[in-house]
Amino acid sequence: MRLQRQKTKAIAVLPFDNISQDKENDYFSDGLTEEIIANLSRLKDMRVVSRTTTMQYKGTKKDIKTIGRELGARHIMEGSVRKFQNNLRITAQLIDVETDAQLWAETYKGTLADVFDIQEQVSKQIVDALMVKLSPTEKVVLTKRATLNAEAFDCNLRARNFLYRRTKNTINFSIQLFKKAIELDPRYASAYAGLGEAYASLYQDVERQEHWLDQAIESSLKALMYDSSLSEAYAALGLAYYNKRSFDEAVTASQKAIELDPNNFLGYWILGRIYHNTDRDKEAVDLFEKVITLNPDFYSVYGDLEIVYARLGEKEKYDKILQAALVVYTRYLSQHPDDARGHMYYAVDLAQVGRKEEAKVEAAKALELSPDDPLMLYNATCFYAQMGEKPLAIEALKNAITAGYANFEWLARDTDLDSIRNEPEYIELVKNK
Repeated sequence: MRLQRQKTKAIAVLPFDNISQDKENDYFSDGLTEEIIANLSRLKDMRVVSRTTTMQYKGTKKDIKTIGRELGARHIMEGSVRKFQNNLRITAQLIDVETDAQLWAETYKGTLADVFDIQEQVSKQIVDALMVKLSPTEKVVLTKRATLNAEAFDCNLRARNFLYRRTKNTINFSIQLFKKAIELDPRYASAYAGLGEAYASLYQDVERQEHWLDQAIESSLKALMYDSSLSEAYAALGLAYYNKRSFDEAVTASQKAIELDPNNFLGYWILGRIYHNTDRDKEAVDLFEKVITLNPDFYSVYGDLEIVYARLGEKEKYDKILQAALVVYTRYLSQHPDDARGHMYYAVDLAQVGRKEEAKVEAAKALELSPDDPLMLYNATCFYAQMGEKPLAIEALKNAITAGYANFEWLARDTDLDSIRNEPEYIELVKNK
């Protein structure tokens, strides 16, 4: 009986369609989806498919029954968002996959300031439709709001959208937006956590200045001061400690992030990178595979797995993850054509399977979109090395280091660069690093 009850209350919230004229409003429809999932995930008698898993169905043509079967969810919620300036129109419906019955549907109209009420109403109506019995604590939790400032909420959603593009410009833009959100609401824990992650990412990928890590730790701790149960704040703290090479603290923070939210893919990713950086690649594999399960579109992890499998001599598994990555990049870049780093990662993998002309096109797009980014130039080094263009690879590495790239521990373990390791110029560039 218990198993049947759990199945009945399993739900997947599909990414809300952005039907605004401005496709840049994708950040808002994605953010709204995430907030509703987060609300429902706090209820112990409901199994909610993680946002990172459902995001792969964004723009899908699959029917509801197929999606429900693939996700193991009896109920599917889907909807759409139209945002024009300060005005909102949100539609939502809840469907029973087995009976194909619409259990509930609603259209909400209002302004940006009404978004919190709408989120709360949607969550409560789902609970009522599925006849979930809430404890007194859960009733309070369902009304919990990270901020009461709609503009701060909007800035935070925009910031996260830019942060995960991981280029120099987008990380810096996310920092400005997180700061704006905090200025509008000085107690906004999620914005502090995002700011902490952005500072740690800036250090890791762009500029190895110690003060970025100090600011990352400070921002993450502020987030925990305002919300001690915030998983994303612990993940940001873990990323900062990882880059500071305080691995024990990084492991503790990342494990806490996972404990608070078992779907926090960033926590698993940080742990995987710690194990890889300490030459524990067998342990890193399981963590990186978990990241893919939780967030198939987080493409950085495919490159991590390729490196780890190459170091372990697992040729069959290496080839399998390489083919999986190519599929992911095709889908992801069709939705995010301006993601420079995505184009370069795709180029590196295309080169590995001999699709060199396509690889050249993707690499050119990446460098056109982000020509002076140190991480992009490092990834260009990987691309040229895979293409067998050793002089160009050395030149790109030289430019990357000049621009600020300094993650030499990662560079030393990156199998993409194996073809140039014995080159005198390479040896000179990494000497004493």
